[in-house]
Amino acid sequence: MLILKIILGISFFATLFTFALSIATFFFPVRKSTPDKFLSDYKVYILMPVLNEYSVIKDTVERFFNDSYYSYKNNVHLVLIDDRSTDGSTDILKKLNQRFHNFHVIKRTFPVAQHGKGEALNSGIEYIKQHNTWPEEKTIIGVIDADATMSIVDINKMVNVFDEDNDLAMAQSRVAMNQTNNWLETLQDYEFVVPNSLLQNMRNYFGNAAGAGNGQFFRLSVLTEEHPWGHALLEDFEISTKLLLRDKKTTFVPDILVYQEPVSKVRGFIRQRARWAQGSLDCLKLLGKKTISSNLSFWEKFEMVLFMCSTMISFIIIIANLFSLISIILGLAVVNYSAPWWMITTLILGLLLVIFSIIQYYRYINIPLWRAVSCIIYFYIYMILIIPIVIIAFWNFITGHNSWDKTTHGLKESER
Repeated sequence: MLILKIILGISFFATLFTFALSIATFFFPVRKSTPDKFLSDYKVYILMPVLNEYSVIKDTVERFFNDSYYSYKNNVHLVLIDDRSTDGSTDILKKLNQRFHNFHVIKRTFPVAQHGKGEALNSGIEYIKQHNTWPEEKTIIGVIDADATMSIVDINKMVNVFDEDNDLAMAQSRVAMNQTNNWLETLQDYEFVVPNSLLQNMRNYFGNAAGAGNGQFFRLSVLTEEHPWGHALLEDFEISTKLLLRDKKTTFVPDILVYQEPVSKVRGFIRQRARWAQGSLDCLKLLGKKTISSNLSFWEKFEMVLFMCSTMISFIIIIANLFSLISIILGLAVVNYSAPWWMITTLILGLLLVIFSIIQYYRYINIPLWRAVSCIIYFYIYMILIIPIVIIAFWNFITGHNSWDKTTHGLKESER
């Protein structure tokens, strides 16, 4: 009983803190808009890891090399890293490689292949350093997934971000979903558009903007290590943290967008998020102590360590909220029983936070009102999924399972 009270007490204060922090994120200043002038003295390489992307890779490459690309064709290169695909992706890439200018394909084989996204990206950097003749200070490296889309105009705007600040090491674009055909896809879009973007905007204020998967860009001159990306399953957060620990500057750019395919089925979603949750545990193990003992400010350290611990904190909050809800429901059937005020307050704060966030999504995306209301209901289903996600993440972390599990996306998942 004492352990339960401790867990519920932690949940109350964690929910109260999360509520206050989420409200506060709306009041941090937003970065000014980004210019889009063409800068001919820069070279851009877009790294795109590919592992069994037969269903999307042709469309992705053709979409990248669309008509607007040719305004920048001498300055933008696409580098695909085929991490030993076995589904026919390799044959498609061979044909595409003959059609487009500034298109490079790196074919990885065993025993080095399929050891994670980070290792694939490291091979891409190695290739660029061997072939690039441009000054490293004016060479920009972008990372975009094979299921993602970023316009050439936004890529050019990202170059302007680096041109405006010679000390900038990494910039992260805003992420959104390119389709929302069901409740799970809609809530993924909401997650990236509202809370993730607000969190990144707050990090901008403190000075510790983090990598967030798609749409990361780096100045080549800061990627000095032989293997810049490490082995954490959250390789994006890992590399941005390593840069911050080296006193390098990072930023989040909210008006530059990368669109990615959402996961359309619950099973694939759990597998993807379990990998991400395990990645935060990896970063806590690899970089937690270094972050605490670094020269970063208190608030930078606090936010970064809190994020690394988010897997554990989320699990405690969800379990405690379920206990609170069950206790209140059972209490209604018991004579002379009244649930503690802090139990009720925890649930009310959680509900208010969900409603407040969904209202912001409704304003940003301009979705129908009925759809916004339904998001409130679906959000709680979304939260319950955290329980198996965290259990899987902890099990894989403890047992050392850290392979790059493929996640299929969107409608393509049902076609394969």
